[in-house]
Amino acid sequence: MALPAPPFPRRIAAIDVGTNTALLLVAEVAADGAMTPLHEAERFIRLGEGVDATGRVTAAALHRLREALLAYRAVAGDFGVAEVVVGATSASRDARNQAALIDFVRRETGLRYEILSGEDEAAWSFLGGLSALDDLAGPCAVVDVGGGSTEIAVGDRAGGVTFRRSLPLGSVRLTERFFAALPPDAAAVERFEAVAARSLDAAALPLDAALPLVGVDGTVVSLALLRAGASTWAELGAAPVSLSAADVHAWRRRLLAMPREEILALNPAVMTGRADVFPAGVLLLDAVMRRFGLPACRVSPRSLRHGLALRWARQSASG
Repeated sequence: MALPAPPFPRRIAAIDVGTNTALLLVAEVAADGAMTPLHEAERFIRLGEGVDATGRVTAAALHRLREALLAYRAVAGDFGVAEVVVGATSASRDARNQAALIDFVRRETGLRYEILSGEDEAAWSFLGGLSALDDLAGPCAVVDVGGGSTEIAVGDRAGGVTFRRSLPLGSVRLTERFFAALPPDAAAVERFEAVAARSLDAAALPLDAALPLVGVDGTVVSLALLRAGASTWAELGAAPVSLSAADVHAWRRRLLAMPREEILALNPAVMTGRADVFPAGVLLLDAVMRRFGLPACRVSPRSLRHGLALRWARQSASG
């Protein structure tokens, strides 16, 4: 009698539904956590549009979410993936109509819509981000500047996460609050920076110049591509990619002096869908690095969706 096929390696589709984007990863994952990405995609759905002010996900945003999830479910099917996991973050956490949102996704797409806590988002972004950096050993900090929140986690590959925190600082959230037009005036930038400084101080983050910083996904990867004049991560080659504090601060100053159209024209392949909120994201990264005297930020192309795939592999392997 033939023995049943071993459970690993197996294919998984992981979807990260953020405030600005919905990101897809299709990967083959082994029982030990070794992961081979097979396909990745990005859609700009702006789920968090207006959520900071109203506390509700709009009907238009729900439509964009539905279309993205259905498209991603179809791609997963094309790759022979039976398991699709969805992790939703800041905009979904902030929405007062969470139950309706979860029910909408189940009814319209058949998918389970898991709204992650900020701390869990930070932890799985940390492990997902480090999965791309085999050469990085020892303790480090991981920062993910998102559309609705910024997650910071500290730990190492061997021991896992020892500190995790989610801050209500995001590029979409703060653009809607302070940057009614681009370029913003000096007073708007000052108010933005004051809010960021208070949040960073209150968080009691264990960061210092001796602790390596890794930036994941979104704002950080887009800035690395913009600096290099590249459209995709693959164009950057295999060498480690880092942004110095001087790089980040120089781009902050440049972007805050530009209208949206000029930001988009810098690199349409990268800036389409994020040009209006990108200055706020870079300003937040700059604020973190300057506040704690961090000299550089190592860039990882992986983040939460990769962490969700690793979480699924751990759960599946443990039965």
